[in-house]
Amino acid sequence: MDTATFPTVDKCTSNGREKHMVVADMDGTLLRGRSSFPYFALIAFEVGGILRLLFLLLVTPLVGLLYYFISESAGIQVLIFATFAGVRVSEIESGQGCAA
Repeated sequence: MDTATFPTVDKCTSNGREKHMVVADMDGTLLRGRSSFPYFALIAFEVGGILRLLFLLLVTPLVGLLYYFISESAGIQVLIFATFAGVRVSEIESGQGCAA
């Protein structure tokens, strides 16, 4: 089984890639657990402060029910909604929350 090797980031150029998009699987890279909840909780706190984080905590039982009994996708979609609903696109793109 031959695995493809890619050049490291410092050897890649960004010239001509202004309109390109990067997609990465980040599970297990920042935290040891495989749960995506901590990532959503961090983003919710950054973009909406403690109230959005509390809202995310309130919908967590619903997310768990959907995730384990209906579909994983449905649970993740509720996490996404609770994290980003009402946040301006410009705030998401700039990486700055309204609570900062």
